[in-house]
Amino acid sequence: MKRVKGYLGHVKIDKEGKVIESNVDNAEEIAKILKFNVEKGNQEAKELGFNKINGFAMFGSTKSLTFMKDTALLVDNKKADWQELFTTYTYVKSWLIGGIALLVLSLILYYLAIFTPYMDYFAPEPRFYTPTILLLISVFMLVLSKSKYSYRL
Repeated sequence: MKRVKGYLGHVKIDKEGKVIESNVDNAEEIAKILKFNVEKGNQEAKELGFNKINGFAMFGSTKSLTFMKDTALLVDNKKADWQELFTTYTYVKSWLIGGIALLVLSLILYYLAIFTPYMDYFAPEPRFYTPTILLLISVFMLVLSKSKYSYRL
């Protein structure tokens, strides 16, 4: 949470509106505001045909309060990046696991080619082709694994 630009503090609450974790002075007051706004927002969401609200933001003149996943963040308006606050990049797990597996396989093949006689039946250069190709593919997969854009809500 502290990686968010303009971060001033946070308040984590449970379903009943009680403070679980906080690093701000007036956490109980913020929890009451959050509980009221969540109840009111859920009523309005049901009137509009939705199950519940996932989050909201309250803007002040210098500071703002955002609420997502039972956590409220206090941010400075001048420093906050609102797109960064509500969205994040996540990893595509299949690409990440595949990239790591190919990287490990490539390193094993490099070890076999350099330090053991198992791949000596190849000419000196071709025994490095397969590990190099696997290494390039694994790096490509690792870079592309961080491409799924999702909302923090």
